[in-house]
Amino acid sequence: MLIFKCGLVILSSTFIVSLCFQVAQETNSLDIGLAFLYLASGAIAGKIVYDRYQHIHVLGSLTPNPNVTSFANKIASFSATFLSAGFLVYFLLFLFKVGNSCLTALSIFICGFGTLYIWMQCIITTYVATLYYDKHLSILRQCLANLSFLLLVVMAVFGTVTSFLPKGGTSGVYLCVLITSLCSYMLAAIFCVFILSFEREYVYFSEGLRSDMLLDDDCSLGDESLADVDSLYGTQEFNSNPIVIKDKIPCGKVS
Repeated sequence: MLIFKCGLVILSSTFIVSLCFQVAQETNSLDIGLAFLYLASGAIAGKIVYDRYQHIHVLGSLTPNPNVTSFANKIASFSATFLSAGFLVYFLLFLFKVGNSCLTALSIFICGFGTLYIWMQCIITTYVATLYYDKHLSILRQCLANLSFLLLVVMAVFGTVTSFLPKGGTSGVYLCVLITSLCSYMLAAIFCVFILSFEREYVYFSEGLRSDMLLDDDCSLGDESLADVDSLYGTQEFNSNPIVIKDKIPCGKVS
């Protein structure tokens, strides 16, 4: 899909240029280009995150426990909102050349909500796996979530220590700043990979839920739910292909 192809190019470009900016801190020639890349990355990531929220909002009722799925989706949307707000503030502080200590604190805030979003999406993935199952996708997201939590703890510890150490250019301060920066960049890379992994669900949902992806056959999806799906993805005709569900979608029992 086009949005994920653009996202792969823009997000990776932003990451690389941002790393180059850290290496060449005395050069201001990258400021404008990096600022535009930040905005483009935020716009693409926001679009993907918003579409993901809509997907789960419509299809969450088909999962075995729709209340848990709906609650996790709301928490994910709140964390994404705070993540976007923090990203915007970081962008403004970046333009006004605010000190590193303030940017470090804001980075911990952003990475914290990014990690919360990843964990909520892992919970959602577990419940949505009753509609279709992709073992490799589930394992990838769980590994990314575990790694993101570990990096967030390390980043928070060393970032806090940095704020209390005297600013004298000592090796201890430099080491703490280096570890904090590395953790923040690794967390940014994890978040980018995680949201780009939503492409698999885009493909599933745009094609329609296929019978060979469904795991149970105790309940059905009526015309009203199909109308909700049509309103989300636009009017589309279902073929007579036997593996595409036309009127009734068997799924796990809704509690």
